[in-house]
Amino acid sequence: MDLQISDSNESIETWLLKDFVTDDLRTDLKDVAILIVPVENLRENVHLAFPIGTEGILGYFKEQLQSNIKIDICITDEDYQEYAFYSNYKRLGDFVIKKVAIPVFVTVLSSFVIQKIIAEDNSQPQIEIKDESVNVTINNHISTLAEKKYLEPTQIKFSVTVVDSSGTSKKFSYEGPATNIDTVLKSLKDYEN
Repeated sequence: MDLQISDSNESIETWLLKDFVTDDLRTDLKDVAILIVPVENLRENVHLAFPIGTEGILGYFKEQLQSNIKIDICITDEDYQEYAFYSNYKRLGDFVIKKVAIPVFVTVLSSFVIQKIIAEDNSQPQIEIKDESVNVTINNHISTLAEKKYLEPTQIKFSVTVVDSSGTSKKFSYEGPATNIDTVLKSLKDYEN
């Protein structure tokens, strides 16, 4: 498990001041408690992008959240782009949230990971290979020496920047097994207190 906690200068307000945020979008986002933000300068020709599946996460949150907690995405529909790195990592995205939204954010993100990622892993058949041969064969081919990523549990990657009422921000970045989501989010919840 790789959880990193660091000080940050990001806030919802700093994102709303970015050049790509239109006046209409700024007005729409002024009351958000949870903001999904893009990766900037991902590639030379892709200046703003979100991980593939961001719309699904946004929709899931909107279904689960109470009406007094608002979530949205920090981009106009016209500028929305997704990126995908095909690996064993599910990139959940980068979030900037107000400290008051921590309890509901933790609950909904944990539920999303358990229902949409861990349950998918658990539905895959378990593979067991039994080799009862008596011949000894030494096979040093790279395919037998390399790790079998497809047999490992799905890894997730995301960051959450929490902004308290005084404007102080902490960034929680996680990269590791999806099955550790509750432990990771407990650190975030502990920050609430």
